[in-house]
Amino acid sequence: MTRRPNSQGRLPELRLKIRVHGRHPWFYRKMIQKPDAALPAGTPAIVRDRDGRLVGTGFYNPRAELALRMFADDVVADVQAHFVQALRGAVQLREDALQLPRITDAYRLVHAEADGFPGLVLDKLGTAFVAQVSSLGMLQQLEPLGEWLLQKYPGSKLALLQDKDWAEREGMEKLPRPPAIATTVREHGLTYAVQAGTGHKTGFFADQRDNRLLVRNLAKGRSVLDLCCNSGGFAMNAAAGGASKVVAADLDEAMVEQTRTNAGQNKLAITTLHGDAFDLLRDAQQGAHELIVLDPPKWVHHRDELESGIARYADLNRLGIEKVARGGLVVTCSCSGSVSEGDFLRMLTGAAAAAGRDARVLYLRGAGPDHPVALECPETRYLKVAVLQVR
Repeated sequence: MTRRPNSQGRLPELRLKIRVHGRHPWFYRKMIQKPDAALPAGTPAIVRDRDGRLVGTGFYNPRAELALRMFADDVVADVQAHFVQALRGAVQLREDALQLPRITDAYRLVHAEADGFPGLVLDKLGTAFVAQVSSLGMLQQLEPLGEWLLQKYPGSKLALLQDKDWAEREGMEKLPRPPAIATTVREHGLTYAVQAGTGHKTGFFADQRDNRLLVRNLAKGRSVLDLCCNSGGFAMNAAAGGASKVVAADLDEAMVEQTRTNAGQNKLAITTLHGDAFDLLRDAQQGAHELIVLDPPKWVHHRDELESGIARYADLNRLGIEKVARGGLVVTCSCSGSVSEGDFLRMLTGAAAAAGRDARVLYLRGAGPDHPVALECPETRYLKVAVLQVR
């Protein structure tokens, strides 16, 4: 990990071209006055608005279009100490206030701007900790955070991932992909073999924990189809909840094998298939499944992909709504942060109309409380989950 020596004395100051009325932590390059002296990319700086009012302290990166990311609304004298203290507070929220260790050892310890860490997510997956960084300034502060984690959780292993798109935008040096960390996580009485630091996100979808439990509670006596099953979380919970039959499928053969392994170690009867979700739904018999789970990967990475991504979501959901049994349930998800809840619901409305079925929303949910949403930064809410009853 790259470490920047802690600044001695007062941090440099930046002035904005705009008055600041709200508290959103992002400022684009066009909003910032060019500093008198060039500042290295990733420099922590004190920020004032056009009128000289203190905005707080943030990371400045003139290479990026999103050139300023705030992490405090006051003046921070010791940046490294600030983040260590913030990490301590983030851990206390998850472990003391939310008491997550009672039900799982897989949860998010740091959820980016919602915890005051611009461009950093950090997941605890059993004895592994996987960080994914999308901010150069935050990358330069990681070493003391890793040291603190190893002191608090002796024997743990750490992995650092980069978000490829953001690494290019921020001008980060490309880091080598770390080797996978084999670990086991427990959640609501089930265990999962996880290769931390591989696959999608950090290696395990801790954000769906509460929604997996909801599927367990809804599955009794139903025939369940879990598409884009990843490591089999929804499928296993459906089987544990008393589903009459469970089929789990994924386009990634490694994930199909992972699902098979996880089902076996939990002694759950699940049929696994390797295949494309669209093809499997097109070939499915009408009404054969009474609960269908649609949890595709992130299909909209940027706003310019929104139209094509929404169309793809609409096609998948149309098929799911069309094929589910009358009175059955469709649990449908989007982890694309660029797709708002309004976009998601409009897409579902159109998909139901295209399928010629009436559908109503029973639940509208997101990630668990270890993925808090900062009111001043709505981008921290990315996961949308709707449970539809189709008539």
